[in-house]
Amino acid sequence: MSKKNEYMSFADFMRTYVPAINEYINAFYSNKELSARNPDIQLSYNLLKEYCTRDGKRIRPLILLLSYLGYGGDSSCIQTVIPVAASLECMHAFLLIQDDIIDGAMVRRGKPAFHKVCDSYYTKNHTDTIGSWVAIVLADVLMSNALEMVASVDEKYLQVFLREFAAIYERTAFGQMLDIIWSNPQKFDDDIPHTVAAMKTAHYTISGPLRLGYILAGGNNDEEMQKLANLGYAIGFAFQMRDDIIGVFGSEEDIGKSASSDIEEGKYTVLVQKTIEKLPETGKTHFISLFNNKQKDANDILRIKEYIRKSGAIEEVQNVIAKHIKDAEMIIPQLNCSTMMKQYMLEFIKSLFS
Repeated sequence: MSKKNEYMSFADFMRTYVPAINEYINAFYSNKELSARNPDIQLSYNLLKEYCTRDGKRIRPLILLLSYLGYGGDSSCIQTVIPVAASLECMHAFLLIQDDIIDGAMVRRGKPAFHKVCDSYYTKNHTDTIGSWVAIVLADVLMSNALEMVASVDEKYLQVFLREFAAIYERTAFGQMLDIIWSNPQKFDDDIPHTVAAMKTAHYTISGPLRLGYILAGGNNDEEMQKLANLGYAIGFAFQMRDDIIGVFGSEEDIGKSASSDIEEGKYTVLVQKTIEKLPETGKTHFISLFNNKQKDANDILRIKEYIRKSGAIEEVQNVIAKHIKDAEMIIPQLNCSTMMKQYMLEFIKSLFS
C-alpha cells in the first residue's frame, strides 16, 4: 500500500492541506452566502464561514487525509476527499458551539465564542438569550452542511462511511452528556473521567478520522480498524489528559478560553480524580467541598489549584500520558499502511506533546 512520499515531514503535510481545507470551507460558505436571498441567512453563512476558518490545528481533517493517502488512496483524487475532510472541521465547529453555550464560555480560539458573536448582532432588539438561541440553530445548519460535504463520498464506500460517521458523533454526544451530568458530582466514580475522555475526545479526534480515511481508501479489514481504534484511543486519551492540565494551569492564550473555566464548571477530569485519590482524608474533604462549590471565587480557585499541585496528581497524570504515548508509538509500526503515514503519525504525536 506504500506510495511515494511527496512531503518531507508532517509539518509540510500540514502546510499543504490546512490552506486547502480552509479554502474549501471559505468557498463553500461564500457560495451559500451568494445564493441566499434573505439578508439574515446571508449574515448567518458569513458568521459560520468566519467561525469555521478561525486559526486552528485542523487535526481531524488532516488525520483523515493522512489515513486516506497512507492506506493507498489515489492522490490524484485528493480534491474529491478535501470536502469530506472539511466536513469533520464543520462537525468540530458544531460541537464547539454547543460546548461553549453549555459551559457559558466567552472566548473560543482567541475570539468571542459563537453565541457571543450572535449576541452582538441580535441582542439589542431581542432578549438577552437570543444569541445562544441563534447559535444553537446555526450549529444545526453546520451539521447539515457537513452531511452535504460528505455526499461527495464514492458510492462504493458511502454506506460504511456514514455508519462510522454517525457512530463517531453519537459517541461524542454521549461523552458530552456524561461530562455535563458529572460536573460538580456529589459522588465520584473513577470510571467516569476515563469514559468521558474516550468518548468525547479520543474517538472523534483521532480514532474516527483515522478509520474514516481508511474506509475512503477502500479499507475493510476489521483487525486494521481495531488497530486504528486502539491507536486513536492511546493518542486521544493522552491528548485529553494534557488538555486537562492546561485547562487548569495554562493561559487563555494556550487554550483559547478562560484558564479557570474547568475549575469554575467543576469538570470531573482524570486530574481531579487523581487529586482526590492522593490527598489525605482531611485535605480530600476540603478539596471536594471547594471543588463542588458552584459559586467559586478567585481564592477558591487558587486553593483548588494548590491542592492539585501539592497532591502530586500532575506528576501522576503526566506518567499516564507518557504511558499512552508509548502505547501509541508501539501500535504505529504494526499498521498495514505506508511508511510515510507511520513517520507522520510519529511526528504528529511529537508535535502534540512537545
